[in-house]
Amino acid sequence: MKFEKFKSGDIRSMYNLMEKAFPSEERRVYENHKMLYDKGCFDVFGQKDQYGEVIALISIWKLDEVRYIEHLAIKKELRGQGIGGKLLQFAFQHEKSPFVLEVELPDNETAIKRIHFYEKQGMFYNEYEYLQPPLQKGYGMLPLRLMTYPQKIDEKTYHRYKNMLHERVYFYFEK
Repeated sequence: MKFEKFKSGDIRSMYNLMEKAFPSEERRVYENHKMLYDKGCFDVFGQKDQYGEVIALISIWKLDEVRYIEHLAIKKELRGQGIGGKLLQFAFQHEKSPFVLEVELPDNETAIKRIHFYEKQGMFYNEYEYLQPPLQKGYGMLPLRLMTYPQKIDEKTYHRYKNMLHERVYFYFEK
């Protein structure tokens, strides 16, 4: 399975997939997402269909010592075919750094399945309490947990990652 690095011209198609895959509190408004992408804050890799529409994506922030996966999205009709796992493995091979991502608390079946999916890919669930700052006006802090690759993290590393994410990824935008 081949994946490509998306270009600025793909941003609308990327965002369309994200709108279908994530609730509004887990994504920025389009203008802010586009601005950060155009500034080179993160890269997006994935696949398009025969019409040029993005059907799978992974967005990766290159932070100092770690790579932060902000979004992993697969078109609903294509889920369960192994694309997400292959995309994650591609990211792990492409970037020779530790990875971190945020997941919901394991308090419902969907969240538990998502955590198990990431664990099957070699990621580790870390129990430290984590609050994601709001990505859009009108939302509060979102209780999540961090998952890491290639190993669990200790509390000191957790605080370093948390501070890095809060300072470099989470901007408050008036929109």
